[in-house]
Amino acid sequence: MMLGLSLGITNQLGRAGGGGGPVDPDRYLFFGSRARAPSGNIVTALAGTNYYCCKIVVPSPQFVTRTFKFHLPGFASTEGGNSPQESTVTGTIGAPGNSVVVDALYTIIAGVPHQCKFGGNNGVTVVDQTNGQWCDDLTTPDVPPETDIELWLFYHVAVGEKVWPVYRIQKHRGERIWGANDNASLLGFMADPLADSTPALDTGYGTQSQPQYYAPDCFMLAKGDWDGRPVALAFVDSIGESRQEFSAAADARGMIGWLRRWLDKNAGLGRIPFCMIGMPGAGSVREYTGTGSAIATRRRDIIREIIAFNGGKWPFTVVVNQLGQNDTSTLYNTWFNTNYRSNVTRVRAEYPGVKIVAIPPLGRVDIQKTVTLTSVGTVVTAAVASGTTGMRSGQTVSIAGATQTEYNGNVVVTVTGANSFTYNFAGSATSPATGTIRAGDLGLDATFSTYTTQNVWPADATDASGKWRLRDDILAKTSSCCDAAIDPYAAWVSGVKGGSWPGMLELPSTTLTAQAGTDGVATYNSIQVADASIFRPEQVVNLYAPPDGWERKTTLTIASIAGNVITMTGSTAVVVPVGGVVRPSPANQEATTPISFVHPYPIMIDRIVAGISQSEKAKLVA
Repeated sequence: MMLGLSLGITNQLGRAGGGGGPVDPDRYLFFGSRARAPSGNIVTALAGTNYYCCKIVVPSPQFVTRTFKFHLPGFASTEGGNSPQESTVTGTIGAPGNSVVVDALYTIIAGVPHQCKFGGNNGVTVVDQTNGQWCDDLTTPDVPPETDIELWLFYHVAVGEKVWPVYRIQKHRGERIWGANDNASLLGFMADPLADSTPALDTGYGTQSQPQYYAPDCFMLAKGDWDGRPVALAFVDSIGESRQEFSAAADARGMIGWLRRWLDKNAGLGRIPFCMIGMPGAGSVREYTGTGSAIATRRRDIIREIIAFNGGKWPFTVVVNQLGQNDTSTLYNTWFNTNYRSNVTRVRAEYPGVKIVAIPPLGRVDIQKTVTLTSVGTVVTAAVASGTTGMRSGQTVSIAGATQTEYNGNVVVTVTGANSFTYNFAGSATSPATGTIRAGDLGLDATFSTYTTQNVWPADATDASGKWRLRDDILAKTSSCCDAAIDPYAAWVSGVKGGSWPGMLELPSTTLTAQAGTDGVATYNSIQVADASIFRPEQVVNLYAPPDGWERKTTLTIASIAGNVITMTGSTAVVVPVGGVVRPSPANQEATTPISFVHPYPIMIDRIVAGISQSEKAKLVA
């Protein structure tokens, strides 16, 4: 397929236009790497805000662009168990619902507005359960590399009607969502582009509950002085399209998640433009197939539309496949052949000769162990059949699941043997405690964790090591499941336990430079630390008593950072003295029994991005 890319590698593509281009200036290629596929929870229009203006900011690639084309979707995909089915619609599948009326779309570049047209008209109606609408070709004066492009979409529906979800607004990057009773009231914001978003629409910032608003989707195209660097079509699930990093944590170019950040990093071949076609979920077996209520082909068909008006050329040069990590099966044969390879087969049939670069999986571990509890007076003895390795006397452990709730809570333990520990409590009339009882360390030490089902390390020929068998098959290119692989394992894995997430003890931490709290009664919502640069908003941090940093005092979530002062989303009265250790959690505690680590938090995202060599981008060259 391509196009003399060896020249680009020789010239170190992507260093602000230092490549060998232009290669094909009349070819539309994906460029809007901040953009995303429509997915999430649908928005219902409320009285007083059923006219919207959604402003997003998309960075241009590392070459000059000049002609653009943007797409507005008529559907959204589900997230989670049914992902990527495109069944989030404004009506009922098979019975279309309300349409979204687009009043205008403007592209603002270097402060100059350019109005996008739709068949020569200022606006367009986007009909439910359709692929959506393309704007006409928009040609502007040359846009320099790495220019922020603002997209202002004005649209409306009737009060009580539905709007498809796409974006969580990244306010710190100048993105906004405004609402009013009419379109005329919104137009004034073009003269005041950093005016605060409408409060009723701007809720849940920096969280998964933040509403997602309608705007041009991931199918953003540009022509220009393309220098031949790879352009990727990325199939992803919730680990590739970050599920645990949201709007407030986006970087200056709008990137969240390890894969977006790594592809967009200005190193190696430079920033790789991409279209991330997937979303959080577990659906490789459903991607690019299905009909009716199980449809997952609209995004495929939109790319077919692009190819048709692009002179038969793809808008990408390589496929990145990160799917298959969540779409598991009890039997590995089903996991690999039915689930993983079925989508690979469809992609190869859809794009004959395409190069597929696969991303092997991250693992999953449990951070709780099953225990039995007996007590005498105020002393509880815990028996741990799987061992106390990784536990320390003086450490805080979370006990949960006892029917007699007096046994539960955050307790400071004394390790008394290879399979036992004790702690103090108020006493109980019942011994032994009943229920399914578990002790967890919140992921402090990787050696305490256990391998989740189908995640046993090292890989063997059994179904028990299914995820790591998948990695081995990807690296071996078994059954032509890929043409190359970029393996995040070494960047992700614990340094003390193979196939495991790192514990907090292996991750960067900092200390309090001012006491947190006063008397244990008055609450506070900010702390001062020695080095806040290791953190980002939305990150969960745990405060431990000095000097060892094992006795956990409280757990908080970062709302914002100013210098070395961290403001939290909630408040606490717990007192932690100067020198208290502030440790970031590696991953979200998934709501499973037992609790496990699956999706990386920002501290792990940074670790992975830094740990994968940028020279691996050479594998993306077709």
